[in-house]
Amino acid sequence: MGSLPRLPGADTTHAGPARDAGVTVLHQPILDVARGTAAGFHAVPEVSRGRLADPVPRWAVTVRTIDAALTASATLPTNTFISVPVPLDLVGDPAVRSRLAAHGQLGGVVLDVTDFSSELVSRAVPALDDYRAAGARIAVGGRDDAQPELGSIVRLRPAIIRLGAAWTRGIDTHPSRRTAIEVTGQLAGQLDAWILADAVETAAELRVLAQLGVPLARGRFVGVAGPAWPTIPGATRTALPPATRTPDGVLRSLLQQAYTTRHPEATRSVLAEATGFEHVVVVDEQHRPVALLHHAGGRHEPVDVMTVNVDTPVADVVSRAMARPAEHRFVPLCCTDGAGRFVGILRMERLMAHLADGASGKPT
Repeated sequence: MGSLPRLPGADTTHAGPARDAGVTVLHQPILDVARGTAAGFHAVPEVSRGRLADPVPRWAVTVRTIDAALTASATLPTNTFISVPVPLDLVGDPAVRSRLAAHGQLGGVVLDVTDFSSELVSRAVPALDDYRAAGARIAVGGRDDAQPELGSIVRLRPAIIRLGAAWTRGIDTHPSRRTAIEVTGQLAGQLDAWILADAVETAAELRVLAQLGVPLARGRFVGVAGPAWPTIPGATRTALPPATRTPDGVLRSLLQQAYTTRHPEATRSVLAEATGFEHVVVVDEQHRPVALLHHAGGRHEPVDVMTVNVDTPVADVVSRAMARPAEHRFVPLCCTDGAGRFVGILRMERLMAHLADGASGKPT
């Protein structure tokens, strides 16, 4: 929401070595499976070891990747994000925090936590909370083919749960792996997180993932890393099954307006100009919703924000919303256009009434 605060005494002594570490950062496309387009790009560091007498320190590779990815993010295609790998043990490193603080607002940035270890979760949570408050989203995946256990996933509150090669490799011939992804998808829905299937290497794997409703995919078949912003190959788009759910246009008729503000301090105290509004939506500079405030007990309380595209079928929206934890299940949803900009809120009462009218045969 706001900018990441600079830490007193943040270590900037690593700046020179990181820039001179012989690290080239490429970008690998991340597929929006439903639309067959690029949802984002993952920063991939390549180390030119032949130029160096000594191995490049991990922190130097990480900081260089952050520098390059955040600089390149200024030219990101519309409605895409940049994913930046950060090892869990370096999430709170002073050099890493300094680089992210220098960038300020982190909207459109996904910090992909790698090299996961349950023992390090507690130490990483404060830094991740700061990055999230600055607008970043968090992705979590396990070390190599392993996955973090449930408790660690919940504590880190990721926006994306990344599934490695052990989940996706040969999924077209392994029913047990399909079942595992379905169960993980249910967990992701309760956390309002998305699944990203990594290491997709064949058309058959991608087709099964699409049939399972996995929203994001990455791997050699989806597209290899390259400079600038690589496009999704034609063979990848051709491999996707025809869309089985098409926009029904209902959400546009159910939208309601809400008071919006670009002032992050709205989450800490009631703005005088927002008095009388039941809901306040905090948006960033691109008018994308980053927080939702609900009026209760004489004040506005921040609640988790769930966003849905205005062209999403209404049944899909209700299914996602009802997968939320019970205490947030009936909180309004923030509706966005194709560029992620806020266009209105959706009250669960109106969505449920629409479904009930349709079931009873009443005109909607």
